[in-house]
Amino acid sequence: MHRFLRITFSLLALASLAGCAHAVKVPLLPSFDSTPPPSRDAAMQHLESATPCCHVWADLPFNETLPDEPREFTLDKFSPVADLDGERTHFLAFLLPKYRKPYRVVFQTQPSARHLGNSFLLAPTVTVLNAGYQPISSADVPLCVYINWRPSMSGGFGAVTIDDPNAQYLVVTTSKKQLKATTYWAQSPTSFSSVDVPSASAFSSIKPAAPVTSGSFNLKHAPEGSLTLGVMTPAYASAVDNGLCGKPAKGNGVLPELRKVLHNF
Repeated sequence: MHRFLRITFSLLALASLAGCAHAVKVPLLPSFDSTPPPSRDAAMQHLESATPCCHVWADLPFNETLPDEPREFTLDKFSPVADLDGERTHFLAFLLPKYRKPYRVVFQTQPSARHLGNSFLLAPTVTVLNAGYQPISSADVPLCVYINWRPSMSGGFGAVTIDDPNAQYLVVTTSKKQLKATTYWAQSPTSFSSVDVPSASAFSSIKPAAPVTSGSFNLKHAPEGSLTLGVMTPAYASAVDNGLCGKPAKGNGVLPELRKVLHNF
């Protein structure tokens, strides 16, 4: 009888373990996005093939007030297109706050892809209008690169100053001149590819699928992309004022410069 009970309990234990084994879910490996990076050529084709909704400044929908702090917007193939002064462009249109004193509007854009070799930037052209929808000023906003430990505060930064009491509206477009221009971009060296994996590690055989971009690039401009804009804040002012606006000139080194300074004394 005791032997029968032992056998019975053993079979029940094995059955229980088998049930647990079936209940355990093997964790799935993370999925990797295989979507190809955005194409500048496709963005240009979308712009040319679209049917314009507006042909004069007064036709634009000024339904939104300029954000009182920077907020992200996206221009893509689904965004409306205007034909203004003979130039086709996507656009963002804003009603400006009541003028009290001069203030700055900040613009931040990000590369379209992780690898800079096939990436582009949305570079803004800003036109300020009066109450009669007549342009007061228009300028292609130059972008300067600022890299921060916070990804959201890294990118290409630029700004315009609103200093005319007659300013009522602000329109963001991309001019033909902007589309022919480029922005200097100094790549941040941070990358997982620089992590030293011990040869004895189980992960030592894993190789990156593609080389990580490094060095500097001149990124082309495009009519599509993400754009963060709004009234300037202190954090964004620091990014704008400390951005790198071009490739730094090569010096002669520390010692020659030190000798030059000492010689001048």
